[in-house]
Amino acid sequence: MNFNINKIILWLKNGKIRELEFKPNKVNLITGGSHTGKSAIIEIVDYCLFSSKSRISESMINENVLWYGINISVNDKKYTIARESLSKGKVSDNYYFSSFGETPSVVTTNNSEIALKSILETEFKIDRDAKFPTSYGSNYIKAGSKISLRYFLMFNTISGNIIENDEGVFFDKQNEIRYREALPRIFDLALGIETVENILKSEKKAELENLLSKVLRKKNAISSKASDFHKERIEILQKAKEYNVVRHDTNADEIIPEITKAIQGLENEPTTDSEREKLKSSFYSIQRKIRNLKKFSSEYNTYKNSLKILDDSLKPIEFLKEKDSEIIKTSIFERILTSYTKDLTKIRKSYSNNTPIDRQVNDNIKDLEKELEITKSKLDLLPSENKSFENEKEKYFFLGQMKSKLEIFSVDSLPMSTSYEEEIKALQSIIEQLIVENTEKKRELTIKLIEEIIGEYISESGEALANYSTYQPVFDYKNKTLLLRRPKTSYIENVGSSSNHMFLHLFFSLAMHEVIFQNQSPFVAPFLIIDQPSRPYYGTNGQRKADDPKSDDYKIKKAFKLLDSFIETRKKNNGNFQMIVLEHIPTEMVSDLKNIYIVDEFFDGNALIPKSYIE
Repeated sequence: MNFNINKIILWLKNGKIRELEFKPNKVNLITGGSHTGKSAIIEIVDYCLFSSKSRISESMINENVLWYGINISVNDKKYTIARESLSKGKVSDNYYFSSFGETPSVVTTNNSEIALKSILETEFKIDRDAKFPTSYGSNYIKAGSKISLRYFLMFNTISGNIIENDEGVFFDKQNEIRYREALPRIFDLALGIETVENILKSEKKAELENLLSKVLRKKNAISSKASDFHKERIEILQKAKEYNVVRHDTNADEIIPEITKAIQGLENEPTTDSEREKLKSSFYSIQRKIRNLKKFSSEYNTYKNSLKILDDSLKPIEFLKEKDSEIIKTSIFERILTSYTKDLTKIRKSYSNNTPIDRQVNDNIKDLEKELEITKSKLDLLPSENKSFENEKEKYFFLGQMKSKLEIFSVDSLPMSTSYEEEIKALQSIIEQLIVENTEKKRELTIKLIEEIIGEYISESGEALANYSTYQPVFDYKNKTLLLRRPKTSYIENVGSSSNHMFLHLFFSLAMHEVIFQNQSPFVAPFLIIDQPSRPYYGTNGQRKADDPKSDDYKIKKAFKLLDSFIETRKKNNGNFQMIVLEHIPTEMVSDLKNIYIVDEFFDGNALIPKSYIE
């Protein structure tokens, strides 16, 4: 995508307008003394891009400003976005927007934050489908909520808060929980490792798999309920037969009409003890037959095994047949050998693994086991003893109770499992059609690419890194930090110098943007605002900290050469990139670099809000 900041605009309370102009594809340098408002430029850009809090200084800046504004170019369109100044430290909800990039002399609110966010997010390809995963959620960012443009702006600043940070923090706003939680969620999208489409497919697949699990649980619950229902009917039927209120041959499906008949006064044939005895006798008889057949099968297997042993003793016959030409034979030799050979063949055939006898016995056992199961189910339906009611009242009370129970467990009250079967098949079919790309390999290659790019930056910086100039970069993907590994070891160095931390932050941010450019990710704008990279040498007050100005100048120059080289490489690759650097250094130090543009120098009364503008 194309993006650059053309202007920062301040509408002052006295009617004057202060503008700072920036160029695309340049390192735009603003340098000057302390307390001149340089660092406020990061805050102003952030404020105009919908921040929910701001650290713009009240003294000298906010007390003199009515509206803050930025004029930007996005994908060949020019926009002006302005936001009313803070009131008692609180951010304003009043916005001005020009879709033609106009700078009015007097600003009035004409738009809402929601509408402006929508316009910019459309340019950044962030639509309603870009959401946090359903598996993700916290007190600060809810699962399924839209991913905001604000989170991707973490890639666009290196503030004074992190330039000297030795805690391994490489992104701004990590002191705010929602940004800290959002970073690992949007990182792969930002670098082009993941796509919204792939995330949506993954989310849809997870959603459908969750739904499938629920349907399967329902189906299992119905199966369990059907089993309970069947058991309950069997128990009721058995009890009804004990009291002879239903026919002795009534099955479970006929029980409700039979009990209804009993309530209407129709007598049923009592169950006889002889019938139960007959079934029990049949049950035990079948059990005996199964036992005998299994015993026969076991003994037959033992017999076959003994034949195998006998077969081993007849192996010399085979040997003799093989050595036939070498044997001196008697008159009966052939007859004996032929007889033994026939016996050997018969023996082998007898103990073959699957004889007709084996199959027949196994089939008989299976048939008898089925018959045993049917007989048992019939026995279960018969009462173990016959009972009688004390009186008619007790009888009808029992019948009414049984009928009510059966109606509760009616077949009609059970959902049809067939509909669940169809739903399960449909869900499984859809899940199979959702092809989610496995991005693990791309992630691994991206990590290697980041380390390769940073390795080149380390070589380019050379002696500015002192004894770390030969170290190898290690990108810690989990923590989103950059580490240095001692050459030919696995030892990770604890980098102590604030100067080296500054270089690591530059390497890290530039590598991120290079990968974003190569992967053509649309979510991160190609610009970077850096607040005083010379901070390790000049401090926050603009005064030198070290005793060796020459050495410091060399390192600062190396840092700016790195930025200059990045812009040059991007232009050669037909891309665009803009940097805004806020500094204390004298401009002569970097004036020979090709891609440096001096925006302004805040010295001698000149500042973000010059004295001449408010006197």
